[in-house]
Amino acid sequence: MLSYGLVSTAIAEDRERLLEGIRLLAGIAHKHGIPITWAVDTKSAPVVAKLLTTWHTENGDAPLLMLDIRQIWETNWEAERNANPGASTEAMASHLVTMREKLPEHIIRERERLARAMPWAELNIAGSVFKNDTFLRALEQTGFRGLWGYHWNQQDVDEADPNVPEIEVDARGGFGCFYPLEVSASLNAIVARGTTDDNLSQSFEKIVGVPYHTANHLAEDAHNLRAVLLNGTAQQHYDVYVDSTAWNQWLGYVEHIDPLTVAHLGQDGLERLDAYFAHVVGIQDTKPQLLAQMVDDYIKHCQKTEPTAVVAASTEIQEETTKPKSTLNIFYYDAACEFTFVEGAMDPIEIKNYTGERVLQSEADKPVLTGFLPTRHRTQLHIAIVIESTRTMPYGIAVWGDHEGLQLTESNVDDVRWIGEHSLFIRLTLQSGKNEFSVKLTI
Repeated sequence: MLSYGLVSTAIAEDRERLLEGIRLLAGIAHKHGIPITWAVDTKSAPVVAKLLTTWHTENGDAPLLMLDIRQIWETNWEAERNANPGASTEAMASHLVTMREKLPEHIIRERERLARAMPWAELNIAGSVFKNDTFLRALEQTGFRGLWGYHWNQQDVDEADPNVPEIEVDARGGFGCFYPLEVSASLNAIVARGTTDDNLSQSFEKIVGVPYHTANHLAEDAHNLRAVLLNGTAQQHYDVYVDSTAWNQWLGYVEHIDPLTVAHLGQDGLERLDAYFAHVVGIQDTKPQLLAQMVDDYIKHCQKTEPTAVVAASTEIQEETTKPKSTLNIFYYDAACEFTFVEGAMDPIEIKNYTGERVLQSEADKPVLTGFLPTRHRTQLHIAIVIESTRTMPYGIAVWGDHEGLQLTESNVDDVRWIGEHSLFIRLTLQSGKNEFSVKLTI
């Protein structure tokens, strides 16, 4: 089953064009039985309240509350620095204490203001560009269950001011749901111990991080509605996730569509959008949901961040033959990391380490696979792995090929999972120095 969540940002200065766009989008989505989660702030709520109330009654639509904490965060930090000149540690401590008090109050006020425009709304999903652990805990404290707006790459949105502490555009879990507080609360301890102790990972609050637009990792223009409708990649991106449900316990696809873009599509573009939504709901295992329903479903089925792997093909033109060549990529994430693999290479070409430095910038910093020796004896396959690392960190290797006929009998690694007929994925935790691992499989 693939959960499909459609989000649209009902916020704009041009109210006339905004209302035109949300009416057009709602008409097409509702025609196909797709409910819309409308991202609304307290300024736009009175403008769209009447329409959203009607669509909630007739089609099940619901709002999420957009919050911007940057101004309150930066204003307070400046005040603390002025009150404690030259004492950065004291200023930071005081700043965080104040934010833990002010953020819940700010969130409650904003929720109450939106509720006055839409008193029927059950507001337990928030959205934000800028986010951090203090903000997440304030959301959890005030009854929210999910935070929408996680990007695959931080470059997709404006960077935060580096001089202001603990305010960031968070790139964690950019192509799937996850528990962001699990990362900060327990993973440093888990990785340091080289274990996946379930008792440690149960201590985090159950607030779910939700991607801004799931397909952003598949193509740079994935969020460009006009482009993906014209070139047909909207369906291709969705089909990647449909195919990947086979080897994932839970999988969701969140799509953000800007109503201002819809208002400019023209008749041909609207017909293409209609055909795309028909494709989405035409797939038997698709389940259109509100974001709140998707979050509840994730919490129900995933007690902690569920390791997720997606396989997608990329096509390049070969210079020597000018013929297109298709290559598979594997995108993987869990609570500690994200990896990107290219077909034929066992080591990841990109590493995001949530337990330390986010992206390993230098080739010298990356682990080196110095030994990979598979040996077969009768019905048993033994794989010996040696990896040199300069630091303690999460890692993984992809053994390309069809291994579906094999079963795991013994290992000293974190996880071994089959990614369909494409690859055997081996998840490891490295310590500084030489690391030796063993995996035994049987036919």
